[in-house]
Amino acid sequence: MDGSILEAEPEKSAQPKSPPDQRANARRSGVIKLVIVVSLAVFAALAFIGITSRSASTTALQDQTNQAAELTVAVVTPEKAPATVSVDLPGQTQPYTEAPIFAQTTGYLKKWDFDIGARVKAGDILAEIDTPQVDQDLNQAKANLRQAQAALDLSLVTFKRDRDLLERKVIAQQDFDTASSDLHSKEATVNANAAAVSRLQALEDFKIVKAPFDGIVTRRNTDIGQIVNSGSGTPLFDVAQVSPLRIYVNVPETMAGYVRLGGPANVTFNEFPGQKFSGQVVRTAQAIEPASRTLLTEIDVANDSGQLFPGAYSPVHLETEGPTSLLVPASSLLFRSEGASLGIIGSDNRVHIKKVKIGRDLGGKLEIVDGILPTDRIVLNPVDSLAEGTLVHVQGANAKESQRLSETTTTKPISGG
Repeated sequence: MDGSILEAEPEKSAQPKSPPDQRANARRSGVIKLVIVVSLAVFAALAFIGITSRSASTTALQDQTNQAAELTVAVVTPEKAPATVSVDLPGQTQPYTEAPIFAQTTGYLKKWDFDIGARVKAGDILAEIDTPQVDQDLNQAKANLRQAQAALDLSLVTFKRDRDLLERKVIAQQDFDTASSDLHSKEATVNANAAAVSRLQALEDFKIVKAPFDGIVTRRNTDIGQIVNSGSGTPLFDVAQVSPLRIYVNVPETMAGYVRLGGPANVTFNEFPGQKFSGQVVRTAQAIEPASRTLLTEIDVANDSGQLFPGAYSPVHLETEGPTSLLVPASSLLFRSEGASLGIIGSDNRVHIKKVKIGRDLGGKLEIVDGILPTDRIVLNPVDSLAEGTLVHVQGANAKESQRLSETTTTKPISGG
């Protein structure tokens, strides 16, 4: 019985599964597949989101890098230079004529009539010198002249008498020649004494010191009783003509060719705030000073009232003329090995380095006479590393308008002339 049972059990186990078991297995298999699919979908979604996020971050970082690498610049367009340009130059007033008055004779100062600041006319007596030695020498020379003249008169009478006697054959030719020679000798002696008298008379006249022209006495270097030596190195007086006044200024070489003779100039003085004195360019040196590279220019200012003093510092506002040109800020200039240059922004926002020719230096602005267009966009305050072809970002609200003008305008550059 036991054996039958054992033999029957394998047969029972070999029987096929019932339908409910198959359905349960199928459901488990489906759930597993669904979980796998969902997991794959979630993984794919996460991978897509990660890749997209990284791509966006990379793009943003690249944009930030590009923006950081792109130089931002401010631009300006040239302005037309006026036909007349003003320039302020330092000057110093000088007398129109100034002369030191020296003594031409030797003696002692007897008196002086004008002190410093006094106005004098030509021929006014400034001082008188007491010259006793010259007076005595002059008297002696005059006495010698009278003595020589008396001897000449006697010699002339003798000459005439001997000539008559010679014609009547009373005396020999030798006696007449002796009389003639003596006459010529006496004439020479008279001329020599007359010259000595004239010389001493001139020294006598020089004891009266006179003003050579209208002006003012700016210095008195002597006093009563002081010894005066002829030809000494110290003048007795200094006299200056102060109307008009001369003012000399040094015009820079770049503006020397634009200085016009007869052109106006305004002069100011610290002593007279708010006042302007009119002057005129009267002459130039017509040569550039090699040391300072400037042109010496004279300006005359009327000073009839005498309120302006020679030797004073005087800023001069000078009007100069020049060719039609363009002005750019001085801060836009580039210094390169090939010379002065400017950074020009093209329509593609790339930098183009252009060599330019500079005319006048007007302080904050420079005159450009060749090399740029009126509508060029010029880089303001360029960095030293600015190079040809550099891509830049133009700053400012007028950047697009400036770019449009640069694309549509075909004006030729203004050249120097």
